[in-house]
Amino acid sequence: MPEARCDKPGIPTRFVQGSVAALSCCLLLAGCASHPADTSTSSPPTSTASTTTSSTSTSTPTTSTSTTSTTSTTAATSTTTTTPSLPGLQQPTAANPLTILDVGDSLGEDLGLGLGYTLDTNPLVRVVQDAYGDSGLARPDFYDWPAHLAAELNRYHPQMVMILIGGNDAQNFLVNGEPVVFGTAQWHTIYSQRVALMMSETLKAGAKMLWVGLPIMQSPAFGASMQMLNAIYQTQAALQPGVVFFPTWSLFSNAEGHYSAYLTNSSGQTVLARDDDGIHIAPPGGCDIIAVAAIREMEKVWHVHIGV
Repeated sequence: MPEARCDKPGIPTRFVQGSVAALSCCLLLAGCASHPADTSTSSPPTSTASTTTSSTSTSTPTTSTSTTSTTSTTAATSTTTTTPSLPGLQQPTAANPLTILDVGDSLGEDLGLGLGYTLDTNPLVRVVQDAYGDSGLARPDFYDWPAHLAAELNRYHPQMVMILIGGNDAQNFLVNGEPVVFGTAQWHTIYSQRVALMMSETLKAGAKMLWVGLPIMQSPAFGASMQMLNAIYQTQAALQPGVVFFPTWSLFSNAEGHYSAYLTNSSGQTVLARDDDGIHIAPPGGCDIIAVAAIREMEKVWHVHIGV
């Protein structure tokens, strides 16, 4: 059974209200980017106008190896994009299971929990839960995801990487000591390069990637920032054969297309799907919803069957 994370601390202080225009007042407090591709400098991590999607986590991944299959629930609503069809993965067996590496921030941890709930007893799949709370792609000086991903790809040799990230990335950063304001064309270009690097590293390691989109948020202002990030993820995925963007906005919307903490699953049960902060995905109901949807998308796109 995957190791359960502790209750997510600091939730009441995560979300900072404010418009993108107000971000310029916080430039000197913003974080910097230090990945070599950006030739960036470093500073202590600070947030400008983003949520800090944090949770208690460790740097040691949790690995789940399974024994029988289980069934989980899905939300009544689903995404509306066309599912691509790509060259398939090898059909896993109990002797040669499919390894799924789960990465991202604390929303990625939510996805990882759902994968653990859903696949814990499935003999065809091994799940490595390697998401890290408070992390993101905006602040490699705080947590260098490209370097960490490269190490984990070499360590676990997954066939599939599932990533859910971005909750902490709606913030300014510094490049070469100069401020880059969230939402600007320069910010968009640099962040897109970081997203593309995560994708290309995965493909070079011989794995496929399902980039799971950020869900609808309770705050419309914060949600607009997350939609901007989703657009970047979707654009970059379209440029990388072997990477698929899987949107979850409608998956977590109610019948009217609005945010709802409670959703009706495919069994007709009303489940708590979101945490009180209006950002995170609530276990077990919400975590099951996103995990089952992601697994089924993987099955459709890469022509494997693992019985979810």
